[in-house]
Amino acid sequence: MMRRLYNLLLHTAGWGLVPLLAPKSGSDPSFTRGRFGDYDGAITPRGKPRIWLHAASVGEVSGAAPIIRALHERLDDPCIILTVATYQGFLAAQRQLPRGVQVLAFPLDFQSPIEKALNLIQPDIYVALESEFWPNLYHLLDRRGIPRVLLNGRLSKQSARIYSLFGPLFRPIFARFQWLALHSQDDLSNVLKLGAPPDRTLVLGSSKYEGLLTKAHPQQMEKWRTRLDIPCGAPVLVGGSLRRFECIDLPEVYRELNLIRPDLIAIFAPRHLEQLPNMGRWLRAQGIPFQFLTPIAQGSEKRETCVILVDRIGSLFELYALGDLIFCGGTLAPVGGHNILEPAAWKKAVFYGPNLQKVDYEHRILTNHQASFVVQDKTELLAAWRYWIAHLKELRAHGDQAHQALGQMTGVALKQVDLIASTLPRKSTMYHLHL
Repeated sequence: MMRRLYNLLLHTAGWGLVPLLAPKSGSDPSFTRGRFGDYDGAITPRGKPRIWLHAASVGEVSGAAPIIRALHERLDDPCIILTVATYQGFLAAQRQLPRGVQVLAFPLDFQSPIEKALNLIQPDIYVALESEFWPNLYHLLDRRGIPRVLLNGRLSKQSARIYSLFGPLFRPIFARFQWLALHSQDDLSNVLKLGAPPDRTLVLGSSKYEGLLTKAHPQQMEKWRTRLDIPCGAPVLVGGSLRRFECIDLPEVYRELNLIRPDLIAIFAPRHLEQLPNMGRWLRAQGIPFQFLTPIAQGSEKRETCVILVDRIGSLFELYALGDLIFCGGTLAPVGGHNILEPAAWKKAVFYGPNLQKVDYEHRILTNHQASFVVQDKTELLAAWRYWIAHLKELRAHGDQAHQALGQMTGVALKQVDLIASTLPRKSTMYHLHL
């Protein structure tokens, strides 16, 4: 009955929201068509087993990459298909993953698009990353006898409360996972309350972090230092994944620090690019010259200003390599945090605000290694950076500790692949294990 109500709401309200649900596809309309299960051509990869992984967006794609590498190491000639629900994630997957992995748009949770995807992919197993629980998808997986596994699993208390309100709809989803490998003990407690089987639920951490270490190539840092023409000895401030009022708070902090260090270079990356016009208006009103990253990166402009606005997706991780003073956003604004471990891959300490609900596990690890600094507001951030900009050598020592913390979080992907291999149905065991 609950699933019927879900479908009724989906069909009465959902189709009217289709223009909003279907992401802007830019120059690739096949992505939008794929959201409705209309894929161009057939699946190109061949082999066994056929593994369908799903990563919602850019962050989940980063977690998928090490798992896919480990699958190729463990299995002989697997067929791997990755679906992504956002266009930014779709582009990131195409850049990061091996050519043998087919990247498709994730179908909307209507029966017809899901069935089209299942008919095309014909998976032996479905692997969800982090927190994707779609009632129609899981109902159809059950009906076809396709096992499923959750990796890098996350479930906040707030989400658990919402799912519990619709228990008849979501409890069967959690109960019928063959394995749920969770990110933290808190996530495990939350899924157990929703009926996950205790004997098939465990904490493994996240594969996302070992992917960060493999992505941090020193030549990328030198590439950006050369492209942006950053002089030796000039300090660099990076404000990443800025949300809401942080998009103005961080430039305000830069304005004050610039009085101390006129050679300070600032790189600001809003989480959502639609914030760029607002940031540009504020900078112009303050008389602060700025440039956008893309023309400089493409070589059509030289850097002539000390402020750079990041107007493209996918460059922030590499830009952290340049930073001396680094702030990770969504933490002063009450969002819950974004990617606070990314700077650690470049041996960088990180500053962030007190709103850490989404990254509390990572925060605790960094804190235990004295590799991060929590500030309550922009005033406290400015005070901290006024001190540290005169003590950058000591701050780099904290960055070394951040890198050590990240290094202790590796090896998760191999354990996750063991779960996948143990779950594959017997009919697909024509594959060979690499022992």
